Amino acid sequence: MNIRRLPGFIYRYKIVAFLIITSIFVIVYHLNYWSVLCTNFESRRFVSELCNRQNNGNAVGILCSPLCNRKEIHSLVCENLHVGKEAVFSAQWESTKLVFKAAKTEINIEQTEFLLWEDANGFKHYPSETEFASMMKDVVFNKLNYTMSTHQLERLSRLQASKIETETKKRQLEMEYVWSLIQKQEYIMTILFEDKDVFPQLIGTCGTFYAVEYIKPIETQITVFVLSDSMPEWSRRVKLAIMILDLLQDLETVFTEPFHICDVRINHFGLSPGGQKLKYLDLDDVYPKSVLNKKVNTNKKCKRNTDCDILGCRSICSKNKRCESPVTNNNLQLICEKIFLDWPISRLIISPGLLMSKHTNDSLAILLRQCANPNGDMSQLSRVAAPENLKLRLYNILSDMDKELSSQLPRK
Repeated sequence: MNIRRLPGFIYRYKIVAFLIITSIFVIVYHLNYWSVLCTNFESRRFVSELCNRQNNGNAVGILCSPLCNRKEIHSLVCENLHVGKEAVFSAQWESTKLVFKAAKTEINIEQTEFLLWEDANGFKHYPSETEFASMMKDVVFNKLNYTMSTHQLERLSRLQASKIETETKKRQLEMEYVWSLIQKQEYIMTILFEDKDVFPQLIGTCGTFYAVEYIKPIETQITVFVLSDSMPEWSRRVKLAIMILDLLQDLETVFTEPFHICDVRINHFGLSPGGQKLKYLDLDDVYPKSVLNKKVNTNKKCKRNTDCDILGCRSICSKNKRCESPVTNNNLQLICEKIFLDWPISRLIISPGLLMSKHTNDSLAILLRQCANPNGDMSQLSRVAAPENLKLRLYNILSDMDKELSSQLPRK
């Protein structure tokens, strides 16, 4: 089509043109909203705005100087698929690769209203250190049902563990940023559980941004279509499945109470450099069991059990047609259903899971189906918790397969 005729075409086919333009707009909007698309230009813009605030004395944190003044942090790369965060980008700091994250790139005014108050003259009144500590305890307890130790409280209340800010104005600014950061569950967990080798390690902060070690996410389920189904690839998948089971064991045993994974996706798991350690990356979707049970809306009307999903986990629709607490399924059931067996991309498309291959034997296939649907009720899909003895059987069969595959394949 001659481009000079385009306006005439649009005028002649107004409805079609309107629908096409609207569709393009909607697609781009949703790709941006779900953070499927992002650009390195955005990352540089975020850093530029952050450094302007730091240069004006309005941003603090241990990473501000290497990022803004010494320019030691470089090679900014936008990271997509970060729903719930305004900005996520990776960067290089000497030999360390890290990821910067921010729920909000600027301090949320509504959040600061809970921290301080202004009098009629515009003077800001900040809480005392004792009041601030009490406020932080309440936030952590409400989010995680967790009581902090004195050391953890001190670590969380300041942006630099080795420095106690004594200058009043700087401490007040630090309070504002600490208060903004602890609204994110992920930030809290990286500090409270930094001694557990389960989550990425916190490296530091600057303003509303916090940075953690870069852990490469595992490829998404969709990429299974393009992966070869060779024996080495199958061996890699088996090893990865064993590592996932090990991680589940840690989530359920090393904390004061078990943590449940919600919104289970394969790319929420990541391998540390060298591929020896698996970590869970999406800390905003990991909840202690007691907290998750409180999120079940017991006033919600339901007709079937599938109406009582909460953050990807499931509870029961009672006889009086209300969702009941507690959540009935567990991490193992979710992993078997949505990672090992298959992943429903939509109601019509199902991607093969991590352990579904031409190499999957009957024993493993049967065990995976039992694990994904322990009560066998395919009509209601009311998943219950996969039993502990099934986890042991699954772990043993995968371990035996791993040993056999390792003996058959040539060593690298």
